[in-house]
Amino acid sequence: MSTAELYLCIFGMFVVSYIPRALPFVVLGNRPMPKFFERWLTYVPTSVFGALIFSSVFLDSNGVNFGLDNISMLASVPVLIVAAIKKSLPYSIITGLAAYGMLQYLMG
Repeated sequence: MSTAELYLCIFGMFVVSYIPRALPFVVLGNRPMPKFFERWLTYVPTSVFGALIFSSVFLDSNGVNFGLDNISMLASVPVLIVAAIKKSLPYSIITGLAAYGMLQYLMG
């Protein structure tokens, strides 16, 4: 692959990924949205975050793992407790890293 082809490929990937991001703003930017749609959109970040977390916590190379050997699942328990009490992302992240590290040291 030549340098020109590489740059063309990078530019093509930029265009293909930029259009779906910019198109909704261009089309819907000046139009009022229905209230039910605005309310529905408030659930999108939570559902996407939940799907990402589920796959990284409960899935491994063998499929779904709810066993006590799943370090990620065990480390998520103190994170849920700290998140419910503190309602703070930094505290939750620090708790998750510390819990995962300790469990990996103790179990691994």
